[in-house]
Amino acid sequence: MAAYGFAGIFLKFLVDSPYMWWPYSVLNVSFYRMLHEVEVRPKGQSTRLQFFILVSVSSFAYHIIPNYFFPSIATLSFICWIWKNSVTAQQIGSGLHGLGIGSFSLDWSIISSFLGNPLIIPMFSVINTMVGFIIITYIIAPIAYWTNSYGAKRFPFFSNHIFDINGQPYDISRFVGKDVTDSQHAYNSHSNIYLSVFFVYSIGFQLGAETATLTHFILFHS
Repeated sequence: MAAYGFAGIFLKFLVDSPYMWWPYSVLNVSFYRMLHEVEVRPKGQSTRLQFFILVSVSSFAYHIIPNYFFPSIATLSFICWIWKNSVTAQQIGSGLHGLGIGSFSLDWSIISSFLGNPLIIPMFSVINTMVGFIIITYIIAPIAYWTNSYGAKRFPFFSNHIFDINGQPYDISRFVGKDVTDSQHAYNSHSNIYLSVFFVYSIGFQLGAETATLTHFILFHS
């Protein structure tokens, strides 16, 4: 009900206003117009439908190589290749469990999976997101991890799982199927729940982003 309430409150400002255009909505509108509108082909050029078919075939031919025939080229981490047995190298160079420095991907779905498609959203939004991502991922989180803030080195650098005090995956089977009293006793006798340092900061800044959104709206659009 809260979501419907907010939708009604901000309908006038975020939906009806011509200034509040949404890039992903514009993409959908353009796609449906391409499918349903009759378009006369310009001389020496292609229609939008023909261009869409050409891009779709090219995208399929490109993606089938890293996704099915040669998955190992989806992400390339040269630092991890050079120092295979170094934990620090994995934390720095791994694109899956580390900072991804020196790594790059040939798979577009991986490039656009976390922060969205940079070809759709405006450049100022891309830059704003990139700056915040760099500050959190490459400055704040590494400093907290390598200074061992709150015992951060006991846990993986990047992980969205929960851990016990020894850095092992938390065994929730100790509490499943038990009543409240037994579950509380088992929890107290086992360990508190711990999170990786990056997961903690990501949750904190996501909650802060909601407050920042409301504050920005009040200051600039009220």
